Amino acid sequence: MSIQNMLDRLLLGAKLLMTDRSLRIFPPDFTLRKPVQAMLDKHLERGDHCYLALFRWDCPESLLPQLKLLQSALQAETRRSMSALIRGQWDDSEVIGVDQFGPQEFVMLVKGEAPTHADFIPAALEYRLEALRLAVESRAASLREYRGRISMTGSYVPFAASSQAGMTNEELLRESYRFALALATRQLSPQVIAARRQLDLILDNRDISVLAQPIMNLKNGDVFGWEILTRGPAASIFHRPDELFQFASESKQLSRLEFMIVKLALEEVSLRQIREPVFLNVTAVTLNHPSFLSHVLECLKQLPGLSPKQIVFEITERHEVEDFATMLRILNSFRQHGFRFAVDDMGAGYSSLQWIGEMAPEMIKIDRSVIQFVDRFSVKESLLKAIVTAAGEMSCEVVAEGVEREEEADVLFRLNVGMGQGYYFARPNVLLHEHERHVFQETKERIQYRRDQVAS
Repeated sequence: MSIQNMLDRLLLGAKLLMTDRSLRIFPPDFTLRKPVQAMLDKHLERGDHCYLALFRWDCPESLLPQLKLLQSALQAETRRSMSALIRGQWDDSEVIGVDQFGPQEFVMLVKGEAPTHADFIPAALEYRLEALRLAVESRAASLREYRGRISMTGSYVPFAASSQAGMTNEELLRESYRFALALATRQLSPQVIAARRQLDLILDNRDISVLAQPIMNLKNGDVFGWEILTRGPAASIFHRPDELFQFASESKQLSRLEFMIVKLALEEVSLRQIREPVFLNVTAVTLNHPSFLSHVLECLKQLPGLSPKQIVFEITERHEVEDFATMLRILNSFRQHGFRFAVDDMGAGYSSLQWIGEMAPEMIKIDRSVIQFVDRFSVKESLLKAIVTAAGEMSCEVVAEGVEREEEADVLFRLNVGMGQGYYFARPNVLLHEHERHVFQETKERIQYRRDQVAS
C-alpha cells in the first residue's frame, strides 16, 4: 500500500469520528453515515422550515464533450467556491448541509422563516441564495477553460416534510431535489408551478370539504350507507375532485391527500354519530402504502363510536392494479381488522373479471356509464343483468351508481339490484345526524311505491 493510500485511509478514519455537524458541507462518501441527511432529520424533528436550493451548471451543447473532459476540475472548483462563500457569508445555524447530487448539480439545504402565501420561499432568503449563485458562477466561470461559456442556474423549493404522510425524510429529500431539478431544466411551466404551490397550501391548511351522498337500500327504501365525497376550495382550480386527484397524483402528493381525506372523513363521521356503513374512496397506490393501515387504525382509535366493520374502502380506478398477489395480501391484512372492500366503477376503467374474482369484494359498485339510459339500451341492461348474476354467485352486494331518472331506477327494481345511489335519490350534502333523517322519508316512500309498481 502506498503512503498516499495510507494517509487517505487515516484521514477517512479521522472523519468517521467527527460529528455530523462538522461534516455537513460536502461530506466524504461514507457507506454507513449520511451527515447531511442526519442534520436534515434533526431540523425536521424540531419543526423548522427547511428549503432546498439547487445550483446547476448549464452550457451549450457544443461544449458538452469538453465539459465532460473537464468535469472533475469544474466540480472541484465549485466545491471550493461554495464551501468558502457559505462559511464566510452564512450563519452556522442557517446551513443544514451542502452536497453534490449529480455531475452538474449541487444542493444546499437551509433553515429559514415560514413562507408566505404569495412566495414559494421567503423573498429575503431567495435574494441571499441568488447572491450565492452569482458569486459561485463568477468564480468558476472566470476560469480560462470555461470563460464566457457556462452559466449556473438556481431553483429554490420549500421542503414541506412535516405534513407529507408516510414518506421518509430521505424519500422527501429526493422528491424535493427532483422538483427543483424540473424547475431548473424548465420541465415545469409557470402555470404548473403555481398549481403546485396552491396544492401545497390546500394540503398544509387541510382546506378540503367533506360531503356525503346516501346509498339507498332498494328493498325497503332506507339509507344503507354513505359515500364520502371530496371538494377542494370553492374558488380554486382544484374544487372538482377529478382535477384535485389528478394533479395530486402527477405531483406525487396523492397518498398525502388521501391520508388527509380519510382522517377528515372519519372525524366528520364520528362527530355526526353515523352508524351506517361509510364508503371511503382510496387508490391502489395509497392502499399499498406501508403506513396506511396504521394511519386508519390510529384515526379510529382516537374517535369514539367507530370501528373497522363500519368502513368500506372503495378501490378507485385511477390506477391499474398490476401485482394481484401483493394487493391481495394487503386486502387480507385490512380484512383481519374487519374492514370491507368494494370494487368501484365496475363496467368502466381498469375493472376486470380476474381482479374481481381474486379480490372477492364484499360489494361491487356499477359505474354510471352502465346505468345511464339503461332503460333505452338493451346491451346495457344485459351487461347490468350479467353483473348482478355474477355478484350473486360471489355473494357480494351490488350498488348502482349515477341513478338520475325514474326509468333507470325502475330497471334496477326489475333486476332486483340491492342498492342505488345518484341524484334521483339524493344529491351530495353534509352528513346528517340521526334526528335529521326525516328528509329521506319522501325518498323512502318513492322507492317503495316504484318498486311495487314495477312488481305489479
